[in-house]
Amino acid sequence: MKKQYMIFGVLAALLWANPALAQDIDLSAVDSLLTSILDALTGVTGRTVMTIVAVFVLLGGAFNFMDWARVFTLLLIIVIIGVIPTVIQSIWNGGA
Repeated sequence: MKKQYMIFGVLAALLWANPALAQDIDLSAVDSLLTSILDALTGVTGRTVMTIVAVFVLLGGAFNFMDWARVFTLLLIIVIIGVIPTVIQSIWNGGA
């Protein structure tokens, strides 16, 4: 009797098995949006803006408008934003 239930359960699972709903969703638009944001942050314009921000942050620290802990924190964030794509690319491409 238990063998019949097990066979019925296996057959039911095989009949009702469908691919996951996440496989059916097209995320190409989200991917292109995130890629364009990454290109904007790390492209020529993004690096120019980050350089200008770094200069003004250093000037703010030099003229005591900002404390130096915040200056170094902001500079570290700017460096991390510029370095992240290189690190991710080296991870996914198997290193250089």
